[in-house]
Amino acid sequence: MKKLVLIMVGLFLLTTANAQDKAALKAQKAAKKAAEKTLKEVRNIYEMSIPNLQYGRKETNFEKLETALPLVQTITESEYTKDNPEAWKLATDIQIQYFTKIENESKADPDNEDIKKQYIDSSSKLLNYCIKYDSLLTLDEKVKPEEKAKEHKAYQTRGVNAAIPLLQAAQNYSNSDKQDELKLAAQYAEQFIYAMDKSGLMKDFTHQELTGWKTYAKAFRAQSYLEIKGSPEEKIVSSYEELFDTNFKGIAYQSLSNYYRETDKAKQNKYLQAGIDALKDDAEQKDLRANFVTILMQNQFQGKDIEGFKKTAEIMKTEYADNENTVNAYLMEGQIAFEAKDYETAKKAFLAGHEKYTDDPKCLLMAARSAWMKAQTNGSKKEDMEDAITLFKQLEAANPDEPELWGESLYILYNNTQQTKLAANYKKYYKGSK
Repeated sequence: MKKLVLIMVGLFLLTTANAQDKAALKAQKAAKKAAEKTLKEVRNIYEMSIPNLQYGRKETNFEKLETALPLVQTITESEYTKDNPEAWKLATDIQIQYFTKIENESKADPDNEDIKKQYIDSSSKLLNYCIKYDSLLTLDEKVKPEEKAKEHKAYQTRGVNAAIPLLQAAQNYSNSDKQDELKLAAQYAEQFIYAMDKSGLMKDFTHQELTGWKTYAKAFRAQSYLEIKGSPEEKIVSSYEELFDTNFKGIAYQSLSNYYRETDKAKQNKYLQAGIDALKDDAEQKDLRANFVTILMQNQFQGKDIEGFKKTAEIMKTEYADNENTVNAYLMEGQIAFEAKDYETAKKAFLAGHEKYTDDPKCLLMAARSAWMKAQTNGSKKEDMEDAITLFKQLEAANPDEPELWGESLYILYNNTQQTKLAANYKKYYKGSK
C-alpha cells in the first residue's frame, strides 16, 4: 500500500511539473509576442513621425514621436528583442531626430545651460545606440556584407558626430571645481575613449585629428579623476600612465609626482626619475625636466640617498648650469661631506659652487666654515686657520653690508691666532661682548 501511495505521489509531481512547464512556455510565447508587437509599434510610430512629403509631413512630429520613447526602452531591455538589430536601429534613428533637434537649438542659443546639458545627454545616448546597433548588425547573418558595410559607414558617421560634443563637454567639465561636473567629465571622456579605441563602430574610422582627440580625452579623464574626491589610486595612476607616450607626458609625470608628494616619497621619486628620463631630449619641456631634477635631488638629499643624489646632482650641474636652482647641487654636495666631517671635500664642493655662482654668498660662507672646522679638528694649525680667515675676508669683501656672515667669525679667528689688533676691528660683531 505504501508503495502505491509513493507511485501516486510521483505521478502527481510529474504531472504538476509538466503543467508548470507548459504554463511557463505559454507565458514566454506571450511575452515574446508582446515584445515583437511593441517593436512593430515603435517602427510604426517612427515612420509616421519623421518627414515624409508623400504624406505632407515636412518636419518631424515630435509630439507623436515622444510616445515611442518608453516603448524604445522596453524593446532594448526585453530579453526577446534586446538582441534584435532592428530594435537598436529604431532606438538610434529616433534618437537621431532628437539629437538633430537639440543640436539646432544649441546653435541658436549657445549660452543656454539647460539646452547644453540636453545636447550632451542626447549625444551620449546616440553614441551608445550606434555602437550597440553596429555590434549586433555585424553578427546578423541575414544581412548581406555590402548592406552591412553601407549601414556601418552611415552609423559610424552619426556616432562620430555624437562623440565630438562629448569630448568638448569633457574638456569643459574637467576644468570645473564642482565634483558633479568633474564626474561628468570623467564619464564623457571614458565614453569617448571606449568608442574610439574599443568599439567595433570605430575600428576602421580614420581622421587626421583622431590621435589628437583621443589624447585630449585621456588628458581630460586623468585630470578629472585626480580632482574627484575619493577616486581610486589605481584609476588616477593608470589614467596618467596612458599619457606617457603622448605630448602630455610631462604633465603626466608632474601630476603623479605631485600626487605622491605628501604620502609616498618613494613613488614620487619613481615618477620624477621616469620624467627625467622621458624628457631628456625634449627641448620644449626643458624647464619642466629641470624642475624634476631639482625636486628629486632635494628628496634624495633629505632621504640620505647619497648615491642617488650624486647622480641627480651631476645632471643638474652639467645640463642645467644656468638654472637658478643648480647652486643647491653644490651646497647639498658640500653639506653631505660636511656632515660626514670630511671638511676638505666639503670646502672644495662649496668653492666649486662659489666659482660658478659668485653672487650667492652661501657657497663661500660654507667654504669658510668648512675650512674653520678643518682647522679645529686638525689641531688648529696656523695654515688651516689662515685659510679660514682668508675665506671669511673674501666673504666680507663680497658682502660688506652683511656682517652677520663674517663679523663674529673673523673676531674669533683673529683672537685664536693671536692677532688681537685685527680682532679689535671686529669686536663689535661678537655676540658674547653684548
